[in-house]
Amino acid sequence: MRILAAFDSFKESMSAYEAGQAVKSACGKSIDVDITPMADGGEGTMSAINSALSGTVHEVNVTGPQFNNVTAKISIAGDLAVIESAQACGLEYVKEEDKDAQVMTTYGVGELIKYVIERGVKKILITLGGSATNDGGIGMLTALGAKFLDLDGQPVMPSGMGLKSIDSIDVIDMKKLIEGVTFEGLCDVDNPLVGRKGATFIFGGQKGIAKEDMPRIDGEMRAYARLSAQVNGTDVQNVKGAGAAGGLGFAILSYLHGKLVKGIDEVIRLTKLEEHVQKADLIFTGEGSMDEQTLMGKTPYGVLMVAKKYNKPVIGFAGKITNRDALLEAGFTDVLCINHESMPLRKMLGRGRMNLEREVRAYLEAHHYV
Repeated sequence: MRILAAFDSFKESMSAYEAGQAVKSACGKSIDVDITPMADGGEGTMSAINSALSGTVHEVNVTGPQFNNVTAKISIAGDLAVIESAQACGLEYVKEEDKDAQVMTTYGVGELIKYVIERGVKKILITLGGSATNDGGIGMLTALGAKFLDLDGQPVMPSGMGLKSIDSIDVIDMKKLIEGVTFEGLCDVDNPLVGRKGATFIFGGQKGIAKEDMPRIDGEMRAYARLSAQVNGTDVQNVKGAGAAGGLGFAILSYLHGKLVKGIDEVIRLTKLEEHVQKADLIFTGEGSMDEQTLMGKTPYGVLMVAKKYNKPVIGFAGKITNRDALLEAGFTDVLCINHESMPLRKMLGRGRMNLEREVRAYLEAHHYV
């Protein structure tokens, strides 16, 4: 009997690897467990890829979303680097009362890119989940040497506030820096940069943008995109994923001439998930919450799609489950909630690993695997 534990992280509760460890503890010595940490382009993606590639994690001091100093972790494996944008400009750095995407910057992401280029990296993967920003990527690009200038020829603020003042753009120095480097943005959303389904209207609210300000800000983003098209020769504002991370996806496409891919697809490839699935008799996956959005390309669904190719049963575990029928209809053999007691969220999160281990053991016993 061999079980594959292919989890995403349970946010604020346990990492993807720790979830796998919980499964291993539940199985004891009678069942072989293969732990393959997974992610979908959001939190934990760098760690999952680093684990698969046996890379080296570097800690780098960079500019945070509020122009403060933060420490970001990145992975370097040979000439490949994985940068988790949220490590530099993540919403988790910002207190609820301070949320205002207009004054936040992606500058630190650019600093991380410079750091890895200086160390010989030629391919950079940038994950695009969890940002506090809505600057169209001008913060990142400014750190790389691009100049966004106002009517007086002065640099604009490298945040969302600066978008409305851009009159001209100079990318000569940036092009020299990134020459010979390829970029890939890992997305867990497919929103365009602008419009009712774009970065500002869809994600602005959770980042502190008032509803009444959204049309104006979306218009400023649109003007920036038009000017960018003139400078770079391509108009990518409506490409799927351009609106990821407040327009960081757009900057990767338009300025870094990179491509955007579904995060889960790239993680599946890099972790060689198919090989692990083929060796397994039973597959356990999951994350903090599973619902109909899981079926939009989140980690458990990605694992399920690979397992279906080989007719392997997949059990999903989550701290919270809604619309279970839709998940079962999609092909999960079962979907189980690991929380059965009513308690404050903070306490529940602290007990996540213990609760997952308990639920896995109960499942194995009920089906006579142990």
